[in-house]
Amino acid sequence: MLSIELNPVLRAAEMAAVDGFAINNIGIPGAVLMEQAGKSVAEICLSLLKGNASKKAIVLCGSGNNGGDGFVVARHLLHKKIDVKVVLLGALEKLQGDAKLNADVWQKLDQKILFFENFPESEYGNADLLVDAMLGTGSRGGLRGAYAKAAMLVNQSPANVVAVDLPTGVDADSGEVDENAIKADVTVTFGAAKPGLLFSPGRECAGNLHVADIGFPPKAFASVHPKTWLLPAGKMGALLPDRHPADFKNKCGQIFIVAGSEGMAGAASLASSAAVRVGAGLVVLATAPTIVAQLAAHPVEVVKEPLHWQEHAMTGESRKRLHTRLQWAHAVAIGPGLGQSAEAKFWLEEILHNYHGPLIIDADGLNLLQGRVDILKKRQGETVVTPHPGEFLRLSGLQKDDLKPVPIEIAREFATHNNVHLLLKGAPSLLAFADGRVYINSAGNPGMATAGMGDVLTGAIIGLAGQMPLPQAALLGMFIHSRAADIAIKSIDPLSLTAGDVISHLSQTFMELRNLL
Repeated sequence: MLSIELNPVLRAAEMAAVDGFAINNIGIPGAVLMEQAGKSVAEICLSLLKGNASKKAIVLCGSGNNGGDGFVVARHLLHKKIDVKVVLLGALEKLQGDAKLNADVWQKLDQKILFFENFPESEYGNADLLVDAMLGTGSRGGLRGAYAKAAMLVNQSPANVVAVDLPTGVDADSGEVDENAIKADVTVTFGAAKPGLLFSPGRECAGNLHVADIGFPPKAFASVHPKTWLLPAGKMGALLPDRHPADFKNKCGQIFIVAGSEGMAGAASLASSAAVRVGAGLVVLATAPTIVAQLAAHPVEVVKEPLHWQEHAMTGESRKRLHTRLQWAHAVAIGPGLGQSAEAKFWLEEILHNYHGPLIIDADGLNLLQGRVDILKKRQGETVVTPHPGEFLRLSGLQKDDLKPVPIEIAREFATHNNVHLLLKGAPSLLAFADGRVYINSAGNPGMATAGMGDVLTGAIIGLAGQMPLPQAALLGMFIHSRAADIAIKSIDPLSLTAGDVISHLSQTFMELRNLL
């Protein structure tokens, strides 16, 4: 297990079970949880309204508990002198339980409940803030009637939009969205992140996501045995390696990378450079002699090992050097820019059969495994595979339609079935461990959609794998790779972002993470 506290990611039914456990088994009144939820949303709303002279807000409430949260939000805004109106979709008599309790409190404060069908449409355009408390995580199917119209009016307004728990029209589990789904500037979700808020297209409707602690005790979360987690940006620094004053390079990670082919020397350079930049003590790059010649002066910190090929076979001397390096290495990576030649296939086979330590397979290394991924089950050491969606489909043998917008379960199944750690690249990326745990990384930006980013990721992970256990290295490498890209675009336009820019910002990323501890 990791040494940092993680945020669970729960499906709607799991979150409902946590809520029910807290109320029925622990005895926390539902009204208390609703009060905390509404207060958390109100705090975000007030931060958005700060400095606004008019401060007009409209809270749209549905007839369920999400609407009850909305009444609490409205009451806290009213207390801070905000001109707030509550608009109810549906009949007042449909409100029950804690939602009805908070609607009654609102009225006892001499405040009106306005009804959607009678509320002037022009008001939405005049508001500074709109709060979407219409439908919660339990809603399913497309928007209809008043809810569809209300969502359309919210999306047409220039006001800031805050969604309560999730935007109306977004499926909490699948991330699927209705054509009129509300596009929030901020979503305040309760207790745990929901998958549909983390993956496209739902994440684009969620805006900036805040996970609010509303008082669910750890025992309530433990009752559903969470297996999916969101990496906490502010706590990842606890995973960084430390150096003892007496350490020397051979104790800080002896890394062996097999990469590069004709025309793809850059991939080998990026992967090995990233490994050096994350603190690997000694990096050896094995590749074809022509690539060694091209990279003679760059990266200067990397040792180049030529693997000679003669008459359709590796020379005896080169094969001996390869085996010697496999015995020497603390961790091995293969694949970036490797190609799919006979030489590449031979190198992969030699590593799979003769190396039993931490291994990362990327890019062409994965393509060479197409149709025979079962070979990974037989490895004695741990393996990380790092495919993008296309490579994953080829590796797994699945069809395009099999890969859902929220690929958590399919990634988990692949990892456990094949006894590998699967890092599925994307927006967001996720890491499924062989034991069934899944970790989601929401750092990163669209500027990363450019050549060489995957090579840098492989280099970052393998460089860390010589300094810590492979699962931890994969998690930290996945995060710092994306975070470095986020830091880079503070001074570089995303369209101009390169893989080399990410490498150059890794050091700054380390400093930021340490300063957050």
